[in-house]
Amino acid sequence: MQNKYKLKSTVIAAGLAISAPQLLFAQSTSTNATDPAALPERVTITGSNIKRVNLETASPVQIITRDELVRGGATSLNEVLRTIAVNQGGINEDRTNGFSAGAAGLNLRGIGSQATLLLINGRRLAAYAQPEFQTTFVDLNSIPVGAVERIEILKDGASAIYGSEAMAGVVNIILRKSFEGVEFSGSVGQSQYEDGQQKRGSISVGYGSLVQDKFNAYATLDVRQRKPMYIGNRPVYIGTQNWAPYGYKDNRSLYTFPGNLYWTDKATGKFVVQPFDKGSCPPSQLVPASVFFGASPSMGEACVFDDLKDGTYNSAGKTDRFGLTSRLTWQVTPEITLFSELMFNRNKALITGNLHFVAGQNGQPTGPLPITHPQYPKELIGPDGKTLAGGNGTVRVRAQLKDFPGQGQDNTTDFGRYLFGAKGTIGTWDWEAAYLTNTSKVTSFASSGILKTPFINAFQNGTFIFGGSAQNADLYQQIISDSSDFFKSGMHQFDVKFSGELFSLPAGPVSMAAGLERRRETLKTVPDPLSIAGEYYNRAQSPKGIDNSRNITSGYFELSIPVLKNVEAQLAARHDRYSDYGTSTTPKFGIKWSPTQSLLMRSTYSEGFRAPTLVENSTDVRNAFISFRDPERCNGIFTAGCNDNSPYQSGANPKLEPEKAKSWTLGMVFEPVSWLNLSIDAWRIKRQNEISSYDLTTVLANPSRYAGDPAVSITRDPLTPADQAAGATAGEITNIKLLLTNVAITDVRGIDLDVRGKFNMGEYGRFEPKLAVTFTRSYLNAPSPDDSLIQYAGSRGQPKYKATLGLAWKKEPYAFSADINYRGRMSSFDDFTQPCTLEREGYPGLCNGIASFSTVNIGGSYTGIKDWKLSFAIQNAFNKMPPFAPYNGLGFYWPLDNAMGRYIQFSADYKFK
Repeated sequence: MQNKYKLKSTVIAAGLAISAPQLLFAQSTSTNATDPAALPERVTITGSNIKRVNLETASPVQIITRDELVRGGATSLNEVLRTIAVNQGGINEDRTNGFSAGAAGLNLRGIGSQATLLLINGRRLAAYAQPEFQTTFVDLNSIPVGAVERIEILKDGASAIYGSEAMAGVVNIILRKSFEGVEFSGSVGQSQYEDGQQKRGSISVGYGSLVQDKFNAYATLDVRQRKPMYIGNRPVYIGTQNWAPYGYKDNRSLYTFPGNLYWTDKATGKFVVQPFDKGSCPPSQLVPASVFFGASPSMGEACVFDDLKDGTYNSAGKTDRFGLTSRLTWQVTPEITLFSELMFNRNKALITGNLHFVAGQNGQPTGPLPITHPQYPKELIGPDGKTLAGGNGTVRVRAQLKDFPGQGQDNTTDFGRYLFGAKGTIGTWDWEAAYLTNTSKVTSFASSGILKTPFINAFQNGTFIFGGSAQNADLYQQIISDSSDFFKSGMHQFDVKFSGELFSLPAGPVSMAAGLERRRETLKTVPDPLSIAGEYYNRAQSPKGIDNSRNITSGYFELSIPVLKNVEAQLAARHDRYSDYGTSTTPKFGIKWSPTQSLLMRSTYSEGFRAPTLVENSTDVRNAFISFRDPERCNGIFTAGCNDNSPYQSGANPKLEPEKAKSWTLGMVFEPVSWLNLSIDAWRIKRQNEISSYDLTTVLANPSRYAGDPAVSITRDPLTPADQAAGATAGEITNIKLLLTNVAITDVRGIDLDVRGKFNMGEYGRFEPKLAVTFTRSYLNAPSPDDSLIQYAGSRGQPKYKATLGLAWKKEPYAFSADINYRGRMSSFDDFTQPCTLEREGYPGLCNGIASFSTVNIGGSYTGIKDWKLSFAIQNAFNKMPPFAPYNGLGFYWPLDNAMGRYIQFSADYKFK
């Protein structure tokens, strides 16, 4: 390939032009081939272990430069990577439910966080110690942003290069290799709604020149504090659960203070609702019983509570982060260099949960309200001392324990990474060897839990009074308890690799890379003893804990073969041996062809795998609560309690096998003129043997199909006469247990478009536009090989289009940028084979889809003061709220959309040598 093409015809080169201008300048300068110092430097690009001068490989790679990292005001990697077009949600730190408060994970291509591999400088990281239920992932918030040089995103399968998890792609965080001088950076920010206040400061100190002094040492300290963002501060449907004005039902809760009672009227068979103390309920919170019981006959009024507007619900909790990153590089001889890296990050995340509540009914720990309780309705007690309530005489309770201390979760995560290695050259070959140790430790402190046994006793014997703060004061001391869980994961690795030229063909030299790895992975979880015993009220019982480990031995090789002057082939293979399940061998083949100096065609085929995690292949059984609709019981006539939570268990399986995947890419890179670069790539990922439990909706809709299946267990109460009279055809579900198994199939395909430009307008400055679009043409999934593939592309959670559009302008000493983040329209429901749930509930207007959502970020900087850089950034500059989409108790689809609103940030940087 001619040198001109090497200089400029690559998306990667366009990205690295900012972060490594000296490298690209060296390539574009006429050099003396006999002077080794004048030759262009060979570098390694994510997706290959072979060093090369031509930065473009057969696989598509996206670069996020340091300037792009900071220009939008992002203070964490999660803020940056959640907006890229190829990412589809993932584990979000800004939520109050879940198990891993303050942590965040990626989800490339929408096939799960566990199918995306995250690296630092090309090496693995330990999984976040606290599993998100049974999902393990690498926490983005454990990586301080201050020392990041750039991010390389491989949008292709790469198990043949990196091993397990690299099925959807690889995100490689590249840290600074060296730094000289002192740099201070600070920023403050706040949302328009006067919450989410944030402060961040960092200092970098470095000494030594790798060229002159043959060594460099630097350290970066990064500190960040953020206050909570309260969802109730937001306008319209975002900050309330009364969605009646927006075309949906009033979704405020019966769990109010002091509470509500409801029973069946013996004379009419109707449900009757009555507050404990109607006089204390504001008129705006009194609603007819029909709001909650729908088509079921009912009468009376209920006192309701808005968890968002009036509660303690925060969508983004309080966080405090402290991070230290350092690197030492020492060129001992011209052929040998020693290096070490140290990273420590502490992340404290405090989330305030909803207030405690009581669900006094059959199937709940407390049971119905006893007739002997002092707050039992007197009008329901007959002369003989027996209840006058109809049906089976049950009087149910829905109450909020506002007088109890609020519950919350306080997670402290310590992430440590230490690397020591050596690299050098032997003749024309490069070699590198290193030892890496990496740990993640999480202490999860849950405050103000209610001990189940003493509370149930107090409920049953009448010593607990709903709304009786003074009467309950002594009881608090007996039944309130804090708990603490501990989690630790570790990854310890030794690796050695080398690369160089094997021999020459007429079209050029054949290059090779090969390496060996030995890795040990560990996971230990220690739940609170009372939590293991199930002693906390309204909290899922913890499993007994996990103490699991395994050893992995891997070997790999890669070849770069110049077939013709303008055709290069890539061959790679990797063999991984796991001590717990066996072996996996994965190949990869790629080819690129340059028919002209401005056009490159490329294609890859690769196979991948994901080993069962140390959670999935343990004996762990996770307990939680799950919200669902039971079609056998809630048949359209009976609607009472149809959206309640039920205990749910998901069990691990020591006999799990690895997931397997095949992926294909086909694309081109086109540079018609020097200032414009365009790439387009079609891609497909087909994953089989997917580790999953059966879909609960499918199981409930087809009970006979799963009867006797050892991976499925549904437990029901007997059908009571009262429920039968109200139209129910099955008893209430009291427990659900679904085990993990190798069962599902996913087949995803789409197209990526990437356009970048660089316009030098002389006295008017330099303009740099960019556009990235991901079009997911098809997302097929089958719960098992026996099921038909179901199309999910465009469904809720799987938008067909995601895009970013940006424009940066720079003319010293000024710079300005504007970026648009776009999420395409989605369906109102997530299964096209089933009727729209909202239509079945009587709201067909909400079945027309979830509107697209876009936000605009703007930023600017001024460098006219020596050694200073003053900047501002406005995220969501036009303060757009996400479109209305009722989902899991909120009025918007929070896994993909953000309700922070306009966020303004100012920052200052000072640097000197």
